[in-house]
Amino acid sequence: MSSLYQSMIAVIEQSITPLAGRLGQQKYVIAIRDGFTAALPFMIIGSFMLVFIFPPFSPDTTNGFARGWLDFSQHYREQLMLPFNLSMGVMTFFISVGIGASSVVSFSSIR
Repeated sequence: MSSLYQSMIAVIEQSITPLAGRLGQQKYVIAIRDGFTAALPFMIIGSFMLVFIFPPFSPDTTNGFARGWLDFSQHYREQLMLPFNLSMGVMTFFISVGIGASSVVSFSSIR
């Protein structure tokens, strides 16, 4: 098993890593990376809201706290989805603007 692992690591280091390095230096990939980096706070807020809206408990739980959380999230699901939908909508806007702005900066530095 160790030899299979070592051979896979060797293939990755010799062929895939240089390709990924060259791909990661492309101005378009860098622009996409920068756009997603600008939108990271909205991703975090939206993800947190999903955990709050859909609690990680079984629907047939008898724990008082879990039962209260499930009932609260089920009763107010529509209102709780508003911040999630808003953060995801703003996130797409920030990604688009971030990609565009990063592309403009990279293209203007070429000339």
